[in-house]
Amino acid sequence: MTKGILINDLELGYAPLSAFHFARFMTDKEFHSNVFDSHIYVIAQRKEITFSNFFYWEKELELSFDIEQEDNTNVIRCRLPFLQENIAKDLTNSIELRLHNRKSTPTKKVGPPFKGTQAFTIQSTNPSTGKTKMLAQYTPDKLFQNYWKGHVKAKFTGDYSEMLEYNVHYVGKSTEQNICERLSGHSTFQEILTFQDSLSFKNIPSNEIMVLLFRIKDNNTVVKWGDDASSEEISNYLTDYILPSDKKLSLDAEKALIKHLQPEYNRILYKSFPNKTDLVNEDYHSLILYGLTDPIKLNYKNGEFKGNKDWGERDYISVERK
Repeated sequence: MTKGILINDLELGYAPLSAFHFARFMTDKEFHSNVFDSHIYVIAQRKEITFSNFFYWEKELELSFDIEQEDNTNVIRCRLPFLQENIAKDLTNSIELRLHNRKSTPTKKVGPPFKGTQAFTIQSTNPSTGKTKMLAQYTPDKLFQNYWKGHVKAKFTGDYSEMLEYNVHYVGKSTEQNICERLSGHSTFQEILTFQDSLSFKNIPSNEIMVLLFRIKDNNTVVKWGDDASSEEISNYLTDYILPSDKKLSLDAEKALIKHLQPEYNRILYKSFPNKTDLVNEDYHSLILYGLTDPIKLNYKNGEFKGNKDWGERDYISVERK
């Protein structure tokens, strides 16, 4: 008897974004391009995490700051060198820092220690021309994600894993249009923003409701042929088998996630999944697995779904042939 397992890695196509920041990014052409292959999305909620206590170490050319989460006593300290590949390489230009805080208004500025800063921008200005260029922009989530993916060098004091836990409200897919277009005017997204209470009485839902965009990163296939398998069958698999497309896998992954997580805002929960027309009953493999490659955790009513870069440290959702 031949048995096959298809293991699929789901990766964040972009750092988790608050509903507020996602609304600002939806019309950005570069963002559209970055998430073109993200076909699965999760709408979740988490107490807001922000920056505070900024300090510039002039001799070391480093920025230090705290990362805090509402009602969480665990404060993460970070030191971020400006001089590195994906931030600043040209020190002939002046380096400037801009802080972004929704509570800071022209009539009521938020001053030191700049508590509640949701994002910051690092930019450079050419002293000769006065022209300013953005070098990098970070929310806490983007900084964390860029760090674990190796895109930025930083030093963290403390364990920030608790800040990467999200309560799942909805799972969806977008395979025929850009995910930004799919979520533009999305009725359930608006319903969540309207009716979901804040986790903290000090905050508003658009700061806590998060959009997580996922793509198929990689596939791994494991096949064990039984004694009854012919050499022709083995040869045909090795020479002719083609892995399912990312879009086809995304359609399957969405159903698997919904059935497993049972999100409260999904109307259809796919309790009978997989049906005979679903991927596992059409593909060569009799078992399909989905796991998250990022060190985040999706919390749902009956448990948690934990991701990790290492195979042995992550959870899997399994889809078995019926």
